[in-house]
Amino acid sequence: MIGLQPITRIPVGAAPDTSGFHFDPRLIQIAAQTTFLVLVTTWLDFGPSLPQIATLITTAMICELARSHVRREALNWKSALSSALSLSLLLRTANPLLWVAAAFLAIASKALIRSGGKHLFNPSAFAIVFLLLTTDQVWVSPGQWGTTIWLIGIAGTLGALVLTRVARVDIAIGFLTGFLTLLIYRAWYLGDPWSIPLHQIQSGGLLIFSLFMITDPRSTPNSRTGRLIFAAAIAVLAHALLFRWQVREGVLYALVLISCFTPLLDRLFPGHSFAWPRPAGV
Repeated sequence: MIGLQPITRIPVGAAPDTSGFHFDPRLIQIAAQTTFLVLVTTWLDFGPSLPQIATLITTAMICELARSHVRREALNWKSALSSALSLSLLLRTANPLLWVAAAFLAIASKALIRSGGKHLFNPSAFAIVFLLLTTDQVWVSPGQWGTTIWLIGIAGTLGALVLTRVARVDIAIGFLTGFLTLLIYRAWYLGDPWSIPLHQIQSGGLLIFSLFMITDPRSTPNSRTGRLIFAAAIAVLAHALLFRWQVREGVLYALVLISCFTPLLDRLFPGHSFAWPRPAGV
């Protein structure tokens, strides 16, 4: 049985030390996403159909095979599977052609939209936002997860395991802190009871977004300073989109828009580029 290695402190701005690292955190993320997918399709009864899940995963894997062949790079099946699972969790459409298009856009964005040796956008977020802007046949339902405490506990626990491995806890904490601060300010300004912002921050969808999407290590700033600015900017823009302009998918739009400034943040605040760990001897 493969066990988790002890977590070591990583200096500010330094890349994770993977010299003795044998456990890929993407496996934890895939397990977490699979768990949520099973819950949303069975327990919550608000998930995608099995044909949609199968189509997204199959298309993503085929596109990843093509990408690795064309670019002469190793097959990154974990990343492709994670992107397909994220799309399964968030994207809703009855058009099978759009299932294929979503998976293709996610994988293609990693190969074609790059800066500084890494992809610019979170693949799943890019695909969803692209389709939201170009067709009226797709939608996202952030409220499908509700505010169930046990779901939040599962998401928090599994998310923390992943983020401590890839040194991206700062983004999740920065985003949630900034977003909660804005919710509390809005409640104070409107004279609302404090229970309203506390209820809003307990959204399972918001927590899943902050733990498994905004924290993608290959599309976020390299330095801690850059990541905190990145997280704060997304919180501010997402809050404005959600509450001022009533954009239901505001967090996804905010992530894609702010990601455009990641190269600038990397230039202003240099840091080591993230690389996924490899087994010893590879």
